[in-house]
Amino acid sequence: MSLDRFRDERGFLSRAGEVAERIRSLMDEGGKFLVICHVDADGLSSGAIVSAMLLRENARFATRAVGEFEDALRYLADLPASYIPILVDMGSGYLNELSKLSLSRPIIILDHHEPIGPAPASVIQLNPHLYGINGSEEVSGAGVAYLVAKALNEENILLSPVAVTGALGDLQDRSDGRSLHGFNEKIVEDAVKAGLLRVEEDLLFYGRSSKPIHVAMASTMNPFIVGISGNEANAYSLLTEIGIRVRDDDRWRVLSELSEDEKRQLYNGILKYLASLGLPPSMARELIGKVYELTMEEPWTYLRDAREFASLLNACGKTGNEWLGISIAMGGRGALLEEAQRVFEDYRRRLAEAVEYAMRDECRQELKNLLVIDGGGVIDDRLISSVASMLSSMGVQGDKRILVALAQSEDSIKVSARSSRKLVEMGLNLGKLLAEVAELVGGRGGGHDVAAGASIPKTRKALFLLELDRAVEEKLSGAR
Repeated sequence: MSLDRFRDERGFLSRAGEVAERIRSLMDEGGKFLVICHVDADGLSSGAIVSAMLLRENARFATRAVGEFEDALRYLADLPASYIPILVDMGSGYLNELSKLSLSRPIIILDHHEPIGPAPASVIQLNPHLYGINGSEEVSGAGVAYLVAKALNEENILLSPVAVTGALGDLQDRSDGRSLHGFNEKIVEDAVKAGLLRVEEDLLFYGRSSKPIHVAMASTMNPFIVGISGNEANAYSLLTEIGIRVRDDDRWRVLSELSEDEKRQLYNGILKYLASLGLPPSMARELIGKVYELTMEEPWTYLRDAREFASLLNACGKTGNEWLGISIAMGGRGALLEEAQRVFEDYRRRLAEAVEYAMRDECRQELKNLLVIDGGGVIDDRLISSVASMLSSMGVQGDKRILVALAQSEDSIKVSARSSRKLVEMGLNLGKLLAEVAELVGGRGGGHDVAAGASIPKTRKALFLLELDRAVEEKLSGAR
């Protein structure tokens, strides 16, 4: 059903309350829970919210983070009869596969990906798409989990900053001037009213009030600035060329100390820098927007800025440290935070190297409707979705093509694709297309209308790309 045919916000919230009540009744019956989440920032935020919700109620539970839905299916197949699964930030796109499981217990799905197929009778599902609300833009998996947690116990409003972090990690600020909207905005209001969040408009460099300006620029990964992100020396050189004073005597200046004139000077300098690299000016526009500052976090940590918090969680998830990300999102600090920050620093360096490698001509292949970036075995397959997001934020594929990034894993090829909002408005749904084409070549795929992923056999790469290019052409030809 098309999203513009109906919109039932009240029904969506009412359903969140119903799911919360069902979880409450399962707790009262002595049920134990297995929380399964995805390994990206939104997934870990979602898993942390549900885990914290269960912990508050003294419920018995275990939490697992997975990179592929096959791993979730394996957990479900081996799950002891006494456990009730809660799938967060996943599940709705694989309802047909869940229907094949012979589970006598309920399966709870808290997801924002568009549902594919009818839900089995055993599934208790909360999904915004079923109420005419776009889960790609208006509410993340963490937001869906938060609405249930808040309905279960009003004290869970303390988890609202984690839901905001998940939404930013899911890049749901991209289509509205780098600010959250829809149900995300309602969650932001909860966090602001609780004194947990402060929102203002500014340049979106990480550590804007705590890090030297050149360090803040180099720390910024969203958007990714080629040659600057991950490179403090280059950031420092650019500032001096622009004429921005980086020190006051023996003290480093921070971004929040710059005057409005200096900020304009910095912005225009970045525009010229991007032009010198042949990159579009639209990338610089991504540097201005709403800053979401977590007021209860220490200014010197990576958790103060919600976008930086999301990047840290993403780093944990993409490096095999999912448990660390979930622990941090649940409130773990001290030695855990120190370790997570070390993981983030290493991840940021590796991501910068991966993006710069992906920009090479030898990695690039152009089809009629696709710009293919093939990282082969050089780019870690766990980084390829982040690489795709970074390249997309640079606008390298333009408005008329799909960006498809590839990387080899041990036994398959990982695919991460990004579409422009213009193509989506023409009727293209990337998640559905990747699901169909991946299945055609013996793989599995899915995701959102603007961002999706797949896993395909190594021997089917060429066929997959040709079939995807054909499918996009067919869809767009019909739209034209």
